[in-house]
Amino acid sequence: MLKFKLDEKEYEIPEIMTIENYSKIFKIKDLFSDDYFSAKLVSIVTGAPVEDLLDGDYEHVSYIAAYIMELLPKTKPEFKDRFTLDGISYGFIPKWQDMTYAEFVDMDTISTRKQDEMLNMLHILLAVMYRPITNERTEHDFDIEKYDVKKMTKRAELFKSKLDVRYVLGAQSFFTNFGRRYSAYSQASLIPKLSIWQKMKLTWVMRKIIWAALFKKPLDGMSSQIELLEMILRNTNTSTKKR
Repeated sequence: MLKFKLDEKEYEIPEIMTIENYSKIFKIKDLFSDDYFSAKLVSIVTGAPVEDLLDGDYEHVSYIAAYIMELLPKTKPEFKDRFTLDGISYGFIPKWQDMTYAEFVDMDTISTRKQDEMLNMLHILLAVMYRPITNERTEHDFDIEKYDVKKMTKRAELFKSKLDVRYVLGAQSFFTNFGRRYSAYSQASLIPKLSIWQKMKLTWVMRKIIWAALFKKPLDGMSSQIELLEMILRNTNTSTKKR
């Protein structure tokens, strides 16, 4: 952990870019073009007064700002289905096709917020997606704790202050990629105006049918999986236009 002194007071910079600091940085839209960028960036992450930083050594402040910038993900973070924090192992929802209605609604509510609002709720989104592992068969085959809003709230605050933002960005990327994969199994012309998340909503509603289609499982003598999927999408598209 990097430490520095300013007017005899010591400040610390975490070894990771926490979800909380990431949100603070990107909520200030004009930060990266500001003349006092380095001082403001250091102030956001450490709490050091901007006025004191402006009076400090230019090279020192610039070095600290560069150090903080290195903590920000430069590329799309890799999705991780598990991590350990404070001695507890957390796992990503192992079977999303079995996701409960409460889980889906909470994730949907957060993911459809405006960008600034969503930045304030990234830790909550992550706390819905990742929960304590309760039964582990292999490294990537496990069960997680049943969804509980009260426990989620407490977990979210822990994630906010102590977890690397790469985990939430990687999880978001996972859902985006899944949405794109799902789209490949439908005719694009059927749902031209639906966003990725709206497609994910449809996927949750039709999760058992989609799951069967993806893995070519039989559907008890019904029409072929793809034909059935397309039929449902046509009906959905029609009802969407009416609304």
